Amino acid sequence: MSRYSLLICRSQTEAIGLRRHLGQMGVPGEVTRPPRHARTESCGWAVRVAAGQAEDALRRLRQLGISPCRVLPDEGAGA
Repeated sequence: MSRYSLLICRSQTEAIGLRRHLGQMGVPGEVTRPPRHARTESCGWAVRVAAGQAEDALRRLRQLGISPCRVLPDEGAGA
């Protein structure tokens, strides 16, 4: 099981903004590039968050009208 989740964003700017919103909610995140298979032409950046915080973070982001392209487990960061 992965220890992290990737919140896939459409751009680096969107990922930075998403990380800022998460930080204001007390959820630490790191802007990163997702694995090649998870990218599309318009989805090349992600925010990595702890897997245990991902669902709560998504729920709170949706309340603000913000949602990433998709959410994936970060297989490269698992233990």
